[in-house]
Amino acid sequence: MNLMFKRIVVLILVCVLLTSCSGNTSVREAAPSDNAASIGNKLLTGTSFENLRLSEEYNIRQFEGTTLNFIVENNLYANILSHESEEFSEITGINVKIRAVDFDTLVQKVNLDFISQAGEYQLVYVDPYQTLNRFYDYLEVLNPYNKNSDLPKIEGFLDDFFENQTTVSSYFEEDKNIYTVPFDSTTMIFYYRKDIFDKYRDRFYHEKGYDWTPGTSEFTWERYYEVAKWIDDNVPNEEVKYGSGLMAQQHNSIFCEFSNILASYGGDYFSDNKINTLGLKTFDQSNVLDQNFIQALDMYKKIASVSAPKSVNWNWTDLAGVFQNGDIAMMVNWDENYTFIEDKSQSKVSGKVGYSILPYGDVRSANIYGGSGIGINKYASETEKQAAWLYIVWATSKDMQLKVLKHPEGGSLPTRTSAYEDPVIYNQIKNPEIAEDEDALLKHMKAVLNAWMPENLYLRPKISNFYDVEKVLITNLHNMIEYDLDSKATAQKIHDELEQIKMNE
Repeated sequence: MNLMFKRIVVLILVCVLLTSCSGNTSVREAAPSDNAASIGNKLLTGTSFENLRLSEEYNIRQFEGTTLNFIVENNLYANILSHESEEFSEITGINVKIRAVDFDTLVQKVNLDFISQAGEYQLVYVDPYQTLNRFYDYLEVLNPYNKNSDLPKIEGFLDDFFENQTTVSSYFEEDKNIYTVPFDSTTMIFYYRKDIFDKYRDRFYHEKGYDWTPGTSEFTWERYYEVAKWIDDNVPNEEVKYGSGLMAQQHNSIFCEFSNILASYGGDYFSDNKINTLGLKTFDQSNVLDQNFIQALDMYKKIASVSAPKSVNWNWTDLAGVFQNGDIAMMVNWDENYTFIEDKSQSKVSGKVGYSILPYGDVRSANIYGGSGIGINKYASETEKQAAWLYIVWATSKDMQLKVLKHPEGGSLPTRTSAYEDPVIYNQIKNPEIAEDEDALLKHMKAVLNAWMPENLYLRPKISNFYDVEKVLITNLHNMIEYDLDSKATAQKIHDELEQIKMNE
């Protein structure tokens, strides 16, 4: 990457952080309350509570003895909170039990808890596409909590959060009721073996006539295919076994992987207004017979033809593990895998990985945003709800988000814009040459922030009947890859089955 391009990227990133992504013309630093540090005989000074907004009369130990069950996907943010919640419990007297589970288990347990109205999990990690879309009425509306002067306040709520992220994670159908506070910011980015790319760059250029470095508009899905094939044919297996790997299991992973390709060619599943942002109960008309949908299916099949054969049955966890083991040179995956990829004690590729936005289609690079919110179960008791609100204010504070980002086992990018004014983070973004050669966290951050730019971000359809829609999509996509089915026939089958869903409503 030449110096001029570095400066352009940095300028764009800073502009995104300070303006367009937040929806404001400036970012306001969250200010602590004047009395926060003096509550409870200076109990909060020097703790993660020090900058929280609390009223003079607020008794921080009023919920002592209360137990909160927090069900959450097993990710970076949850891992750090499981350590940090000890201080929260010491200060508040609230016992927090974090139940970190895999994605499929999370969806199943949360949905069953809501359907039964048991209120077993007072704090809920709310996936916009699996839970918010179906059970928003089972979540506590949070607007009154933040407006109540007697309760803890989230400074800058919601202006201090990225606008796209709150639209997807906090609302359903209209931007009126706030059901969750943006919690994590998982985003799909591109991982590649930089050591392999550096070693064979000149040889590849001599044979193919172009620079194969990912992250630019020249690195298309067509070239991704060419690069994967070239690596398979030319790089010894002892260096890397496969050029590419998929997450094509009959699982949400294949839907996510294909969606990036589809959107890069200008396609989408539906064209209804607000369906990819605030969300709708159902769709009106599908776009799956459009030419760009067929084109994306063909490209996905082409990529599959040069990917590790077993990856037809891998999901995102399997793919990340194989990449970490050094067996594949390129993958599309969630950015939170960065920590495991760079873990020197477990990863064979630590220090050898490059990060960028995903390859381009005919229209753009498209990178799925997959962040979720944290909400309160409507069926919890009133005491539990107020205790849960205190936990949410603390867990989503700027201080905690920065702690998660900077933690050796962390790296999850903050959902609050003011967090990026932290001197260390701001200086790294503004001056990437300071640490670009050795700082994997910075490279990871740059890739994610670039993916968040409006022209690169992709938001999936958010509909109440997504469970049925998803079954149609993942089954047909997987079968097309596994059995090498015709793309047009696959699109027609998807269309017919989606129409059946609509007819049955």
